Amino acid sequence: MIYKNKIFSEGETGGQDFEDCTFDHCQFLNLEFKFVSFRRCVFNTCDFSGSHFNSTGFFKCRFPESKLSFIDFSDVEVKECDFNNAVIASSIFQKLKNGNKNERVKLDLSGCNYNGCYLNGTVFVLCNLSKVSFIKASLEAVIFEKCNLTEADLSEANINGAGFEGSNVNKTILNIDGFIQFGNSKGFVLK
Repeated sequence: MIYKNKIFSEGETGGQDFEDCTFDHCQFLNLEFKFVSFRRCVFNTCDFSGSHFNSTGFFKCRFPESKLSFIDFSDVEVKECDFNNAVIASSIFQKLKNGNKNERVKLDLSGCNYNGCYLNGTVFVLCNLSKVSFIKASLEAVIFEKCNLTEADLSEANINGAGFEGSNVNKTILNIDGFIQFGNSKGFVLK
């Protein structure tokens, strides 16, 4: 099914399963998603800003140039999704233990792609980002808290002010500019 230039309203997204759908220039602003599943869907230049997700899943979906800002992904299952050139500012990727709103557990995002993504101010907590590509992404002031970034590719990414506290950065790929930005964030000065 193809949805074009549609403005979705409350109730149109609850309790549904969408498979192999294309959403082109659609708006999902400030909606409450409950028990919704999206499989192999494409969201071309869509806007989800300010929406809330409760038991929602995105599986093998693509979000080219879509907006997913100010979203808490705590109750969203994200598997093998492509966020190329999406805007995901000031959002949080974390998973909370079932029945406990304070205890975080590991979130596996290893099959996702964030190339060219604008992620400024976004927080990743206890995320497995092993081998994930962030090539040319804007990661300014992004926080990676206790994440696994083993072999992640941050080449040509803007990492000014990004935090990697408690994260595994073994074999994480940076180009020279990223290496300098990382050093500067740790207080080093290049002479």
